[in-house]
Amino acid sequence: MSKSPNRGKSSAAGSGRTTRRTATEDKLDRLLSAAAALMARKGFSQTSIRDVSRATGFSLAGMYYYFKSKDDLLFLIQQRTFTSLVETQEAALAQGGSPEERLRRLVHGHLAFYTTHSDELKVCTFELESLSGETYHEVEEVRRRYYRLTAALIAEVLGRPQREGRLDLVVRHVTLYIFGMLNWVFMWYDPDLDTSMESMADEMADLLLHGVERMSPA
Repeated sequence: MSKSPNRGKSSAAGSGRTTRRTATEDKLDRLLSAAAALMARKGFSQTSIRDVSRATGFSLAGMYYYFKSKDDLLFLIQQRTFTSLVETQEAALAQGGSPEERLRRLVHGHLAFYTTHSDELKVCTFELESLSGETYHEVEEVRRRYYRLTAALIAEVLGRPQREGRLDLVVRHVTLYIFGMLNWVFMWYDPDLDTSMESMADEMADLLLHGVERMSPA
């Protein structure tokens, strides 16, 4: 598994080091974004390291500073994408409010994240099984963290307290219904045809909280 470049270097060591670390992280973000765009379009198996090199202008040797193989590159895309999404959602829900308000915030947060990470989320959806071993399990655990966060919120919305070690099938089903809506938006969303993501988030939240009747004209 690849280590993030310059991980663990203290910013207190001097402004020069901090600047270099920031530049390195920016370069890694650009590299992963370009690689995700290629993989989203061509598929992981059909995307080569040379393709990424040509798309980014990075030399092959320069790219291997950030990862050690194409599999490691895929891991970095998935691990960083899911971790960023989950941490963003955890911070949003920590702001408080009623269960219904926090559910709306979660839906809005996911679709807002999608607008800036659509390629990454597409790769995460289609290419999870392309990972194996430790990298697969590390990404799977971050995904489970997001599932547990959402399931706990759904349990509050439904007023069905969760007991440790006991699976509530209603909570499980509703949680998976939500992910089914959120995770597959990229398959059909057309900015020239559909409303804004913010408007769609309101519609999804209304559908989740009030059912189809709430969406029908009075």
